[in-house]
Amino acid sequence: MAFDGMATPLGLKPGNGQRGIPSSWRWGLLALFVAFVLVLTAISGIRFGRSSPEAGAVAIIERMGVGVGSTIDKDTRDAAGAGSNPLTASRSGAAEVEANSGVNVIRQNGGTTPGGMVIKVPESPERGSAADPRVSERSALGVLPRVSDSGLLPRLVYARPFLGTLKPKIAIVMTGVGIGARGTSDAITKLPGEITLAFAPYGRDLENQVARARRGGHEVMLQVPMEPQDYPESDPGPHTLKAGVNTRDNIEKLHWLMSRFSGYVGITNFMGSRLMTEAGPYGALLEEMNRRGLLFLDDGTAPRSRTQEIGKKLGLAALVADRVHETGGSRSLDTLLQEAEDLAKKNGSAILTVPALPANIDRIAAWERDLAARGLVLAPVSAIIGRATR
Repeated sequence: MAFDGMATPLGLKPGNGQRGIPSSWRWGLLALFVAFVLVLTAISGIRFGRSSPEAGAVAIIERMGVGVGSTIDKDTRDAAGAGSNPLTASRSGAAEVEANSGVNVIRQNGGTTPGGMVIKVPESPERGSAADPRVSERSALGVLPRVSDSGLLPRLVYARPFLGTLKPKIAIVMTGVGIGARGTSDAITKLPGEITLAFAPYGRDLENQVARARRGGHEVMLQVPMEPQDYPESDPGPHTLKAGVNTRDNIEKLHWLMSRFSGYVGITNFMGSRLMTEAGPYGALLEEMNRRGLLFLDDGTAPRSRTQEIGKKLGLAALVADRVHETGGSRSLDTLLQEAEDLAKKNGSAILTVPALPANIDRIAAWERDLAARGLVLAPVSAIIGRATR
């Protein structure tokens, strides 16, 4: 009898002078085993709080560290056939396997055979990413900023908190951050968090650098290359936004630049003395920035820039820097800092853009130490360009 063989200890043949388990015991053990299985089934239902076998399968997969999604495996789709329900087809296949096994399975409440499901693991954000999912969207190029469904603006979500004050405010924006390792590290660690850091799109490990800067309290901007008057003799780099190309090409380049990292309140230019004078192509780019809930800072290097004119028409939060310190320029940083103080006292605020070179960073760190004693305060750039919602 087959059951006799199952009851014989491993390594011993039945009928070799070894008594098997008495028949009455065998049926008792079988009944005990069935009861044990039923108890386990009941405990599983209580533990996972499931109302269906499919939910139980999902719970177990979740406990293994797999996220829940709605994607059905390709092989399952193929087996189901075009136009059929893949989950129903996989359930039928599971039922057939179960029936052919010769095992009679009894489920609570008349449950059906669970279908085979493949759970899609959600893509984890890039390492170090500062993207807030409420104001982000994934594109073919990467993560882009957007206005949330409830109207949240990235320029507000990523802004450094700032308490209103009647004291004159100065915003300093360090440009070209992310290019030089020392300048980037010094800007993040030596400067107070109220100073805004504008990252160039060509640096390495930008997501982690930006995340580090934001952890240090710094508000962040994206610096984008724009066509100068003497292009290509002066070349801002790959993906330069140009005056002589169609709008679609420029927008695609802008999206590539925007996807380099996340967490920025807005955009500032790098060069651009030609593009920024052309209302058509420049206006289309500013409109896209506005549509995505960003602010814009004109760094002040393009004397005939149409930023103010176009920005006002679009309702874009935009300003032109009051002073700009240019590498190799004739005016010293000390002179420009003093002028920024004078303008802030006269107008209530001033914005100064400065390249993130180690010497500049050290000078600004020293200048800032006794700024409060002179009756002024540092402010992130968003506190001056404005936080008015749409």
